[in-house]
Amino acid sequence: MKYPILIIVSISLVSVFSVSAFGQSLYLNPDEDDLIKIKDSKYFASSINVLRNSNGELVSVVKTEASRYLPNPVTDQFIDTLPIMKEGIINAKNIEMRQVEVNYNYEKCITEVYQVPGYSDQCNWYHRAYVTSLGINNEKGERFEIFRGLNHSYTVKPSDSVTSFWTIIRSD
Repeated sequence: MKYPILIIVSISLVSVFSVSAFGQSLYLNPDEDDLIKIKDSKYFASSINVLRNSNGELVSVVKTEASRYLPNPVTDQFIDTLPIMKEGIINAKNIEMRQVEVNYNYEKCITEVYQVPGYSDQCNWYHRAYVTSLGINNEKGERFEIFRGLNHSYTVKPSDSVTSFWTIIRSD
């Protein structure tokens, strides 16, 4: 009697990128980084930032449009890992839309008290975010800021969470 041979193939997809929101800052000099103005590029990127308190209650919603991007192959390499949500042709250009969600939870207590107003108590501090960035880490642990939006503001308290819903539109 012959027994059937059963072959099981296991396929696992491992992304070479992880996503983070590491670019929130009060102080920024755009002339001292690798990002360039996004206007007239092949990209349009925006983020809806949802701030919730420790009870999960909605505190604020802020929209940020990216004003700068990283002109590096890593930007397209990361975008290519995201599923295409919509695609089409506009003005004879192929357009694709992709989305990524980034979650950031603020620590209950900070480990370092800063010498600026609002940082007087390690467990009752306020963080003022003026920049929303989409940052990625590659498999080597290198960090890249690929999109940045400016000129918004919200105040974050301990145990708050921010979820950024990035929409990236790329044309050829």
